[in-house]
Amino acid sequence: MRLRAAAIVLLVATAAAPAAAHAGGSHGKVAIKGTAYTFDNQEPIEGATIRAKGAPGASATSGADGAYRLRVPDRAKVTPYVEAEGHHGIYLQTFFTHGRNLRRVNFQVPTVAAYFGLAALLGVELDENDDPVRCAIVSTASTKHVRGLSFAGFVAYGAHGVAGATASTRPGLPEPVYFNDSVIPDRSLTETSIDGGIIWTEVPSGNYKVRAHHPSERFSPFRASCRDGRVVNANPPWGLFQLKAGERVRAEVKG
Repeated sequence: MRLRAAAIVLLVATAAAPAAAHAGGSHGKVAIKGTAYTFDNQEPIEGATIRAKGAPGASATSGADGAYRLRVPDRAKVTPYVEAEGHHGIYLQTFFTHGRNLRRVNFQVPTVAAYFGLAALLGVELDENDDPVRCAIVSTASTKHVRGLSFAGFVAYGAHGVAGATASTRPGLPEPVYFNDSVIPDRSLTETSIDGGIIWTEVPSGNYKVRAHHPSERFSPFRASCRDGRVVNANPPWGLFQLKAGERVRAEVKG
């Protein structure tokens, strides 16, 4: 009976852990795995190059299905980023690796046309390389229901957001702009729509802790390492993801 009880406890603990990570890692390395896809139409990107700040020499290339696998140091602070032809590169949130592989670490990458359109709509100043003069932080207050899905299921799910959330940072920044139901930044909104999208522009260089707030739901925070010229897009199912009942924030997010 003791063995059976222990097995049940282990099974419950495993089920309570976020679907986006699993035990793994050997020889001082862990794997970061996910999909690179186009923000505009959610189509996978083949041939994208993925690297990470904090993981010198580590590199991966996405396959025809957009999938990639990047090996990075364990017990380290890493910030993955992507470059892809016809797209504007983005950085993800900063992770703190803790002996487990990270799964579903997706890159939601805008085409060059979409990037310029969003920059114009938001009045973002660009430098001579068409990067932001300062930094931008983007995320989604995303529903817990997309966290364990395959990429195909993630795309088929539809809008990934939780409506009615607000967001803040530490150190503090001005109020963000929220995306409306049509996935367009809308300065008239004071909280998230069902899209869940949130953006800060003209962000000074620095390290930020980003949080979401909701009357009845809890969300994971994330860390954004902002530098001039970067777009940090902490996209689903990571970033500001909805926590399950009783769930704690992961060490990979807290540091």
